[in-house]
Formats: sequence, structure tokens, C-alpha cells
Amino acid sequence: MTANPKILIIQTAFLGDVILALPMVQTLKNVYDSSEIDFLCIPSAQNVLQNNTYIRNVIVYDKYYSGIKGFHEIVHMIRDNKYDIILCPHRSFRSAMITYFSGAKIRIGFDKNAFSFLLTSKVQYETNEHEIKRDLSLVKAIPGIKIPDEKMELKPKLFPAQKDFDLIANLINSKNLTNLITLSPCSKWFTKQLTEEKSISIINELISKGFTAALIGGNDDIIYCYEVEKAVKSRNLLNFCGELTPLQSYILISKAKAHITVDSAAAHLAAATDTPVIEIYGSTIPAFGFYPLTSKHVIIENENLDCRPCTDHGRIECPLKHFKCIEDLSAVNIVKKIKDLSDSSD
Repeated sequence: MTANPKILIIQTAFLGDVILALPMVQTLKNVYDSSEIDFLCIPSAQNVLQNNTYIRNVIVYDKYYSGIKGFHEIVHMIRDNKYDIILCPHRSFRSAMITYFSGAKIRIGFDKNAFSFLLTSKVQYETNEHEIKRDLSLVKAIPGIKIPDEKMELKPKLFPAQKDFDLIANLINSKNLTNLITLSPCSKWFTKQLTEEKSISIINELISKGFTAALIGGNDDIIYCYEVEKAVKSRNLLNFCGELTPLQSYILISKAKAHITVDSAAAHLAAATDTPVIEIYGSTIPAFGFYPLTSKHVIIENENLDCRPCTDHGRIECPLKHFKCIEDLSAVNIVKKIKDLSDSSD
């Protein structure tokens, strides 16, 4: 293998998956410091890759709307780039096809991909391993690579622009944000997110304990967060849902005393900071490998239900119609964990 390989990482899943793939980039650059590393992602995930000093080019592929024409265009672009190595942590057939048609001599992905026969190397997908470590197993599978422990990275690095830091600094000063707790209660999947009532009870408990709460979310979460804001009716709740980019949200979380989140991309944004994380699990469980890979975290889950986990990614409704995995959680206990976590981190 050349000392300066051209490498492409293909991760066209959701924002959180892209964040968790970043240690691959960092570790590769530590080993091949003169390598050229590109990253293929979907439009909604590209923001977290901006300004990344480890990445040469971010290639954006709108797989949902570009159709067959877009697929052919992205394949031709990748072939023209003449990559030496393709690493494909995403397990979809489309990503496997792009990997195969890339023309790269080394094509590495997981055996769990139904089209893994198109790869030159298949790596076992360890179900109970953390996703970051699973992704790094693809790096370790590159022929001839040797990764000293000191060059292995497990924490994603993000690179907001100065304008992002300035925006959040002005926001904190103008709103007088002190004793701040950030919250990301939403998910693409209903059974992974908090009910509005549960969010309201948590926020009211936070406010009663002297905290200022700030809601963070994407455009799909605006209505949810508006309803929560309307119900709480407090100047100590601020709603930034839909107003901040992921990198700006990352900065705001870094200024908080703690971040309360569900099993979503926001958990991985928070884990990339030094802010303590309280992660609440509904239908999924930490054993799937998407918990915060940091010592400063607490897991909240209902361990008294035989129906958990009911899925490995989330559902649009509770199959048993009771949603006890979220409904039975105590807002008082969740807020109490903030102090416990803070005390244990001192």
C-alpha cells in the first residue's frame, strides 16, 4: 500500500452515523498523514463535516431525490477520483454498489451488508460493540496497516467556524444563559423520542431547580418544540429548535452544565463535547452500540419491561400501545441525575 493513499469513506445514513464515523478519518490521518481522505454523505449531514481539517473533500449525494441519474453521476465522479481504498461503514445495498463500481482495488465493509460479496474484504459486524469501534474495525482491515494505540482516536472532532462561535457567544450574552441545560427530546422515530408531556414535566422540574432549559432540534422537530414551549410558558425555557445548525448546536451544548437527549444524533454531538450527557432510551437499548462513548454520561431506561427492545432503530408507534418505556420514567429522577453526574465528574 502506498504511503499516501487516496481514501473515500461512504456513510450515507443519518447525521449521527456520520458523526460516529469521524474517528475513522482522524485515525487514518494519524497513520497516513499525507493521505487524501474524502467523505461521501447525504445533504442533511454535511454541516458536521464543514471545516474538518482531516477531510480533503466532502461529496454530497442526495440519494433520496437524485434517482438513477444521480446514482450514475456519483459513481462516475468516484471512479474519476481513482481512490485506492473505499471504506463503507454504511450497510445499504446502494452504498455497496457505489463501493463496487468505484474501481478501487481495496473495498472494505461489513459482512452484515446483503451485498457484501461486492467487497474485497468483509469485516464481522460486532452487534454488541460500540459503533465507533465497529467503524474502526474497517480501518484495521486495510492490508498492511498498523495502528499504534496512541494513533487510535475514539472521540469525534468537529470544526465549527468562527462565525458559529460568535453567534453562540452573542446568543448566550443576549439571553443571559446561566445554569444552562440543553435538551434534544426528538427523534425521527416516535418510540425513541420523549412524549411532549414527558418533556414538559422534565423542563418544569429543571426550572423548579433553578436551571435554564434550552430546546435543540431540527426542522422536523419545530412543531413538537413549539407545543412544549407553549405549555411550559416560562422565560426560563428557550426554544432554539430549527434555528441552529448541528455545529452551532454542538457549541451551545458545550456551554451547558448537562445535555439531556434521547437515542439520536444529538447524543453524539453531546458526546463530542466535554458536557455531561443524560441519555434516555425508549424502545432501543445501549447494547446496540450507540451510547455516549464518554465517562461523563448516565443512561436512563425502563429496565422492567420484557418488551424492550422492540426494535433496533425505532418505530412510528408503540406496538403494545402503552409506551411505558418512556411514560413510566420519572422527571424528578432524570433531573436528579444531573447533580449526581456533576458530582461524580468533579
